[in-house]
Amino acid sequence: MKLKAIAGAICTCLVAIPVNTSAAPVVYTDEALFLSDLASLGYSVISESFEDGAVWAQSRNIAGGVPTVTSQGITWTSNYTENNIATGTVGGSAPDGQFAVYSLPHGMTTDSGSYCDNDPVPLPDECYQNDGLKVESETGDTLYAFGGRIDTANDGKISFLLDGVDINASDPDNIDNVLREGELADNWDFVGVIDTDGFLTAEIVELRGKDYQQVNLFADDFSIGVTAIPVPAAAWLFGSGLVGLIGLARRKTRI
Repeated sequence: MKLKAIAGAICTCLVAIPVNTSAAPVVYTDEALFLSDLASLGYSVISESFEDGAVWAQSRNIAGGVPTVTSQGITWTSNYTENNIATGTVGGSAPDGQFAVYSLPHGMTTDSGSYCDNDPVPLPDECYQNDGLKVESETGDTLYAFGGRIDTANDGKISFLLDGVDINASDPDNIDNVLREGELADNWDFVGVIDTDGFLTAEIVELRGKDYQQVNLFADDFSIGVTAIPVPAAAWLFGSGLVGLIGLARRKTRI
């Protein structure tokens, strides 16, 4: 009877364990809150400010940029494969040092000509510049957060594509125009996203600029969450308790 009681207690404990469910990505415009939540969730953070000359020298704008740069295990590219990734000064300085990062040339630099100039309604995707950057782990590891300081100098609007999916597509209040909604970002405003489900690629893209009315994106001072959430303390406690109950049951059977 005592052994059955122990087994019942184990079953009760198993039922009581919360089950993790898929969570929607959360967008942040408050950098301090973003970093605080990263710390609370237990992620390790890679900080990138593009100042390391040994890594970023070939990307300086005077050299025309390069197709990719890998720094601290993160590979950076333009969000257009035919463009380069570049770093340079923006107004003489950036939020964290001298250099900021951008696509070279900026975004999609050719469109369908006069058709886009006539502002058809709705304006098709090929008429937008979509200036931006893309990151992924060098070794294909899962990422969990991506955020940085953005300067568009023209009231740009920012969104994130995680594994190619615009995060606004999951917004129930944004049914009619999911690909053109985002956060206003200018004068080095912070924009970030945390997705506890993880993602392999993250793209930050400017949404308002049209190819013939460009809104160029520059970025600096990034924080990237790179490790999975650790097992909660409660789970460790449950595991220890379960081992103790099993050991007790074994001792009872020997009596």
